[in-house]
Amino acid sequence: MMDPLYRFTPWDHVMLGERLRGCRGAIMDLLAVAPPESETSRLARETIAAVDRLRTEMDCHMQITRPLRRDPRRLSRHVYGGQSHFSGCLAGAEERARDDFAGWEMED
Repeated sequence: MMDPLYRFTPWDHVMLGERLRGCRGAIMDLLAVAPPESETSRLARETIAAVDRLRTEMDCHMQITRPLRRDPRRLSRHVYGGQSHFSGCLAGAEERARDDFAGWEMED
């Protein structure tokens, strides 16, 4: 049986990457105000570690399933890592035929 994650499209990866980075940021904000020795702080640290592991796992999956030749602008390295954000952009059929991330651009 085929791994269901192989059905993840570049769109799915970009959207999940954005959400995981946002989730991590929200938990970091909580960690900044929670008392260091509290249960809340402990859970927040564990959650950040789990989110980071998930981001790493999904990045590895994306790198395996998306050939580098289909990413001429090398955007995939920013999907799960770093602080970059993506926004949708118009892309023609020809551009989409050669670039898995043609409908996306990185925001400054």
